[in-house]
Amino acid sequence: MKNMLNAKTAIGAALAGSFLLGALAVGYSAAQQKNEDAPKASSSHAQLNTSFSDTQEEEIGEIVRAYLMDNPEVIIEAVEAYRLKMQMAESDRAKTAATENMALLLDPATSHVAGKNPDEATVAVIEMYDYHCGYCKRAAPLIKDVLKNDAEVKVVFRELPILREESAYAAEMALAARDNEKFVDFHFDMLDSSGVLTKERVDKMARKHGLDVAAMNKAIESGAIPSMIDANHLLAQEMGVDGTPAFIVASTDGAYVEIMMGWSEERLKEMIKEAKNAS
Repeated sequence: MKNMLNAKTAIGAALAGSFLLGALAVGYSAAQQKNEDAPKASSSHAQLNTSFSDTQEEEIGEIVRAYLMDNPEVIIEAVEAYRLKMQMAESDRAKTAATENMALLLDPATSHVAGKNPDEATVAVIEMYDYHCGYCKRAAPLIKDVLKNDAEVKVVFRELPILREESAYAAEMALAARDNEKFVDFHFDMLDSSGVLTKERVDKMARKHGLDVAAMNKAIESGAIPSMIDANHLLAQEMGVDGTPAFIVASTDGAYVEIMMGWSEERLKEMIKEAKNAS
């Protein structure tokens, strides 16, 4: 993610420099135009001369360099404006992709849906997470509170194992627990744990919740559960999600859709409130 932002910043800087060079070039050309004969200058079809000699290009380069040395904040402002523009464009693309894929994102056949009264909820919080994600663990208390206390909201749990090889097995086992109605307890038990969730640790947690590990592994081997996780990766790719957690908050009537990459308790609460007010 950091490398991507650095690349975009570099591109923005290049574009800012090019823009300034172009502006100065046109200004230089306009000045030259004033020195041309009157009939040609007064023609409505007159064209600005933007072709320069080596000497002129060198002069323009010196002007640009001197200006930037005296006003370096121009580049910083241009790069920041470019970064914000790209950020907004990415956000718009992500929301468009989420809206187009909302039926898949909400599908209970490929996720786990929970809440105080999920059938009557007017807002859906779709969370994509990895059991080894520190920020997913930080988000857990708020998600627990929503599940317990907010009848207007349902939570759609979508596995997105990306951080460790062991994350895949934990995600598969969580989905395998859905049929036993033990998903939520098992899910938060894994999120609340520290260290690496090895197969042995996950199996031990599953048995603690009364789950049949052999039957769960058989369900995983059938291929249906890994396919659900593959589908989640495709959905994430469509929305430009490249990390966890990612939250998609939507009103069930489609009036509101918003995405948050990463974790901010304040922002998630705000998004839920906005979705409620939009319904």
